[in-house]
Amino acid sequence: MKKNLIGINPYDIKHKDSMWSATKEAYYQAIWRNDGYPVTLSHTKNTEKISSLVSKMDSFLMVGGPDIPAKTYNSKNPQLLDPDIMSNEREAFDRAIFLEAMNQNKKILAVCAGAQHANVILGGTLIEDIPTLIKNHVNHGVFNGAASTHAVNTTNKNSLLYKIIQKESFNVKSSHHQCINAPGNDVVITARAEDGTVEAIEIVGHNNFVGVQWHPETMPKSENMKKLFLWLSS
Repeated sequence: MKKNLIGINPYDIKHKDSMWSATKEAYYQAIWRNDGYPVTLSHTKNTEKISSLVSKMDSFLMVGGPDIPAKTYNSKNPQLLDPDIMSNEREAFDRAIFLEAMNQNKKILAVCAGAQHANVILGGTLIEDIPTLIKNHVNHGVFNGAASTHAVNTTNKNSLLYKIIQKESFNVKSSHHQCINAPGNDVVITARAEDGTVEAIEIVGHNNFVGVQWHPETMPKSENMKKLFLWLSS
């Protein structure tokens, strides 16, 4: 059986006066374990090349990363963003890949900042800092630090997420300080944490996109998370 090529948008990291494209090993391993072939992409501004690149991939994993630039969603609280901000180059490339993948109806699993960015691209907004802006919030872990485990609850049994995992409630691991606020155009919320924060989104009229706030790649023994990656690779 053909193994799907899964494109991964890269982190861009400055090291010794050079910019490096990088992918966390946990993302690679999650794809390898679940019948896919991971491929780290590289930035380009050439729209024709992006279209051709997307056509050669079978699906896409839009990974986590730094905070989304405040200007992309007219943030009302830019002072609450972490100093680690997504570069303009990555933001533009990820945006182009997402839009072209949607245009070509390629499967997308968007994780953490990847899900937040998809929502922003579609006109939505973000909560800039959960500890500051959400009262009685559950522990969502430390951004760029220790993860927490907490429950999420699906909100619609007709959602793609429910069809994939087939559970109303399950535990996840997360490490973030931001989340989705107002959904973008045609974005629907399909899971929430017990404090009401958005944990999963989908797009009306599309069965090729699932965005999750948690980090499924950090739960290799979870059958629930395995189902997400098997869906991406199928």
